[in-house]
Amino acid sequence: MNKKLLFICTANVKRSVTAEALFSVCPNIETKSAGTHASSGSVQVNQELVDWADMIFVVSEPEGHISFLKENFKVDDEKIINLDIPDMYYTHDPKLKELLIEKITPYIDLSFCLSQLLKEVGVDK
Repeated sequence: MNKKLLFICTANVKRSVTAEALFSVCPNIETKSAGTHASSGSVQVNQELVDWADMIFVVSEPEGHISFLKENFKVDDEKIINLDIPDMYYTHDPKLKELLIEKITPYIDLSFCLSQLLKEVGVDK
């Protein structure tokens, strides 16, 4: 059964879309992303997405992502994980990708797709 991962950032332009694209290369993982205050053309988080996800990774609670989810949606606290990644990276930045892999590894076994993830980052191992 596929693990469904939802990535949340503020605008759904840089961090969350990078995570969605990066982890979509892994078999048995489905990914989606959304923003708390999504801009035109991007996806805004809604109850349907919250219900769909097995795990919700917010990129930064200092930006209020967990608080926003709890205040606006029915959500199980146990499925929300704060990655604590500041908004200082460009979309698909290799350093952001490396950080995402590092931060998610304690929660998701990535051993089955780590070589593919490293290729996405630009590291062939």
